[in-house]
Amino acid sequence: MMTLGGMEAGWGIYAYNFCSYAAQDAARWAAVHGSQSSSPAAASDVTAYVLSEAVGLSTSQLSVTTTWNPNNTPGSTVTVTVGYTIQPLAGIALKQNLYVSSTAQMYIDH
Repeated sequence: MMTLGGMEAGWGIYAYNFCSYAAQDAARWAAVHGSQSSSPAAASDVTAYVLSEAVGLSTSQLSVTTTWNPNNTPGSTVTVTVGYTIQPLAGIALKQNLYVSSTAQMYIDH
């Protein structure tokens, strides 16, 4: 029981840490792929970037939201939110699904 509970808790912590890391990394990636970049980023590109980094997580439970304020030009901001729905493995540490998310914002450079 302790082992399964520890595994569930560890899985939840891993999922949250991934969301935090992926949001920061994707926001940075989108910031350097602004409208003046040789390959400007779109929301689908940012989502694909995050999904390519998701190791050990079910990509069907991962959500990525990207917004530009006001647009994708230098000096604007890009905000990326990455979320994940954690499902209980054995129902010991977690009794129901838990949604974790993290948001990062950066200024667009290029």
